[in-house]
Amino acid sequence: MSEIVKYHNDFNKIKLPAFTEIEQDLLMLILFKVKNKGIGNVIELYPSDLKINEKLNNSRQYFTDVMDSLKLKFFKANFREIIETETEIIDRTINFFQEMQIHYVKRNPDDGYDTSKLFNRITLMVSPRFAYLVNELNSNFTTFELNEFIALSGKYTKTLYRLLKQYRTTGKAYFEWEEFRRVMDIAENKTLGDIDKFILKPALKELSKERNIFDQIRVPFKNLAYEKEKQKGTRGRGGKVIGITFTFKPENVEMQKLAKESEKIETKEDKYLRIAHNMVKNKARFVYENMLYEANSFDCKELKFIAVRLIRDEFENLIYDIGQTFNAKNKEAFFKMIDTFKNNIV
Repeated sequence: MSEIVKYHNDFNKIKLPAFTEIEQDLLMLILFKVKNKGIGNVIELYPSDLKINEKLNNSRQYFTDVMDSLKLKFFKANFREIIETETEIIDRTINFFQEMQIHYVKRNPDDGYDTSKLFNRITLMVSPRFAYLVNELNSNFTTFELNEFIALSGKYTKTLYRLLKQYRTTGKAYFEWEEFRRVMDIAENKTLGDIDKFILKPALKELSKERNIFDQIRVPFKNLAYEKEKQKGTRGRGGKVIGITFTFKPENVEMQKLAKESEKIETKEDKYLRIAHNMVKNKARFVYENMLYEANSFDCKELKFIAVRLIRDEFENLIYDIGQTFNAKNKEAFFKMIDTFKNNIV
């Protein structure tokens, strides 16, 4: 399942204090859920909803151990806005999340002395102030595949990824040094040498690495490099750094070329075979007639698509129920059926 996260570039200014890479993955997953359900709606997530790949353990014990920490960090995720008028400079900070509830079940409800608990679900709501960050789809948005983001290693790598993606069509990004350090959450006691050695160089290596995402070889940023800008009149190791510039191969030229080549060689049948194959390979879950299914297999010759229905048990965990075979009368109906399932992936 290729999940696309779209968010306004102002989201890149939100500081994620001390977020680990897994916690950043969870935040991006939540953003994906917000995009689908809309601002103002309560978003409810169960352990099975929070698993994207093997890096995110979906066990209830795992989330019981980490959820309190996540709650505190999520509510520290804020957006800083500087507003200047004729008479004032206003420094405003707004929390991204308006409300969050963590639901646990008692391990032994009949034992009055046992206070241990087990994670059940999390419900949350994003502040309406941030509606435009996830709902407005225009040229000022950044798009990336959630699975590519999760495949990256390192919290600094992930933050730099979302910073650079907004410049994907230009191949050049400049940041004032202090603002860059703030958004990257680089400790004040880190020297320039430490930042180069332990943060920037490992991040660039990871962001330049080939990886296979949905049978496509992808490199997040080709020819990625950086150069620090020093204040005029200061040179050498002691010179004051005032900015940093990143350069890389622009994405649009390559993506447009790939799209044009694909249009030339891919037939309609090839297209739907690819979609069905990816759905099955990634066990895509979709809603059909108010029921949730997980893709299992398909047969293009027999015009069949096979899925497994999922239901929730008494603890609200998703479990497998029964298999379901969807049949089509002809190829056009089969393609339409694949489209319907694809468009209702959750």
